[in-house]
Amino acid sequence: MDSKCERSEKLALVMDERVCCDTIFRAVRLAPKQYVVYDLLVLNGSRVHDVLTFSQRQQRIAELLELFHHPDLVALTTIEDAPIGCHVRGYEQYDDVPGSIGVFVEHLPNTK
Repeated sequence: MDSKCERSEKLALVMDERVCCDTIFRAVRLAPKQYVVYDLLVLNGSRVHDVLTFSQRQQRIAELLELFHHPDLVALTTIEDAPIGCHVRGYEQYDDVPGSIGVFVEHLPNTK
């Protein structure tokens, strides 16, 4: 879905069956078949956003993509593994409180 939840797009995605359809990632499109996974809201029906910190969710995303994702049709990548110089409209800065949302910043912290 887009940020206003007005348009949705179906993706043909290859994931292992242990990550079921009750998993919700927050992602940003880099190219027609390439996305950066920015956050994890629900994992197999359990809302993990409310109980894990941002860094814990990032670690879980990295583990899930490494173990269960096959980039044959659509490629998902972590923020850390995103291509250098990829165009993004801004960044988010997070604290270590489970369930908190990111704060938009135009540049990565400590950069201009």
